[in-house]
Amino acid sequence: MEAREKILDKAIELFLNLGIRNVTMDSLAAESGVSKRTIYELFKDKDDLVVQSLREMIIRHNQDMLGIISEAGNVIEAIFMIMKMEAQRRGSFARVFAEDIKKYFPVVNASLYSCKKSLKEFSASFTLLEKGIREGIFRKEMRLDLVDNFLHELIGLMHNSDRLRMLQPTGEEVLSNIFLPYFRGICTPEGVILMDKYTENINDYLEI
Repeated sequence: MEAREKILDKAIELFLNLGIRNVTMDSLAAESGVSKRTIYELFKDKDDLVVQSLREMIIRHNQDMLGIISEAGNVIEAIFMIMKMEAQRRGSFARVFAEDIKKYFPVVNASLYSCKKSLKEFSASFTLLEKGIREGIFRKEMRLDLVDNFLHELIGLMHNSDRLRMLQPTGEEVLSNIFLPYFRGICTPEGVILMDKYTENINDYLEI
């Protein structure tokens, strides 16, 4: 394993478990078994390390979702399988991590989504939407890049809105009141029937 990959793997692990602010370059060097000098040769400073770590996390997460989309019987099943994965992920990292990463999102997004080509390359939801149209589940007349970007903006809003955070919605409430109704709205009549079928059994996908 190359030093950069080794450092990123350990940094991601520590950030998730302890939060970004609680991880120092010294502790990362000790945990990863490399010198601090090596870390600074590969990453400009801690902020650069954080951005690169978050970027790697997004890419890996995107690959996980693409795997689900590929294996699922249809895109509605994929949506609910991804919902279950996300519920599991939320319970696997420290709450402080979710707060710490907010200030880095603009830089990370700029590095990943700088042009239309990269928007598609790093967006599993774009692949989901494309597949849904081919399957006759999502309406073919919608503009894919616009809908896909709106979904990403909506996710960002859920993470960063003080007004929404004050309401303290559960993950299930966010899904049931915001994301699932939106997906239902872009469904064809056949897709609506399928969406309603899976929604009836939503608890099967939210149980951890």
